[in-house]
Amino acid sequence: MKRPVDPRFGVELRSLREARAMSLRELSAVSHLSKSLLSLYENGSRSPSPENAAHLDKVLGAGGRLASLTLDPMLGDKVTPSDLERAERVAHAERVPRALDDGAVDALGGVLAAHRRLDDTVPAEVLWPIASAHHQMLVRVAGEARGPHVPALHLVVAESLQFVGWLSAQRGQYETADRMYAQSADRAEELGAGGLASQSRRFRGSLAWEQGRPMQMVAHYQHAAQTPGAGILHRIDAELRHAHGLALLDDRAGAVRALHAADDLTTGADGAAPDPFAYWLTSSWLRFPLGLAHLELGRAQDAADNLRAGLAGLPDQQRETPWTAQYRSALETAQARS
Repeated sequence: MKRPVDPRFGVELRSLREARAMSLRELSAVSHLSKSLLSLYENGSRSPSPENAAHLDKVLGAGGRLASLTLDPMLGDKVTPSDLERAERVAHAERVPRALDDGAVDALGGVLAAHRRLDDTVPAEVLWPIASAHHQMLVRVAGEARGPHVPALHLVVAESLQFVGWLSAQRGQYETADRMYAQSADRAEELGAGGLASQSRRFRGSLAWEQGRPMQMVAHYQHAAQTPGAGILHRIDAELRHAHGLALLDDRAGAVRALHAADDLTTGADGAAPDPFAYWLTSSWLRFPLGLAHLELGRAQDAADNLRAGLAGLPDQQRETPWTAQYRSALETAQARS
């Protein structure tokens, strides 16, 4: 079965080649891909591997345009008819945005969800050209779409803003990341998606923490905890991180109050399902901010116990991701102090 490559790939490849006044033979010579294979790519008879798409991007100086058309690039041969249908719906939505329907919104959101899960195993630099191109396409389609499904698409755009903000932060583009988080939070709150709004504000708080700005960190986490419509797990996470920030500011009394507030919320969290905007936000995940707060309050053993439990509770695909380094480092510090 063919890989789920956007049907426009061949047209885009030919357009880029002809814009550079290159023949198929010349492109073959510089790319070291056979002329016949390139021809099959251009006429749509063969779908490129993610590696070949990225290679042609580099050869043609396309800045990620070809890689972005390789949907769900890590699926390999595990492609189902629904994957292909999703790729076709995405392509149709971009061609005819005014005909937007709920299936197209689901398909566009499905691509974003696949990219977010790839983030657990794929470096940000590799994922960036694909995710950013998808985001730009979402913005274009949302701007031109009409009808009752437009608000749902705008919610996908708000979630995509958060994700490309996250990737920007991983690439060291901190001002861009903060701006995108803020835009995501504001749009999500306008659309009544309190969970997403709270999450984006917590991302701003985490960015401030990593940059050594505890006052801004506290403000963002407090805002996240008070976001209307935020689910209970979002609020607990925000209160725990608020406590961490207050402890960093040497406000022990405030930090303890925030921990008590989180504990009060926890009594009503039994059986709470993860938010679709934060599939990783589980009771096990909450051990991370709790451990960080205990560490800053000088409770090294409690910190170590919680951080260790948080790391042990991660799914296999998340255990070696770059963002776990901050929690591993905190665990080492807690163990050394206990």
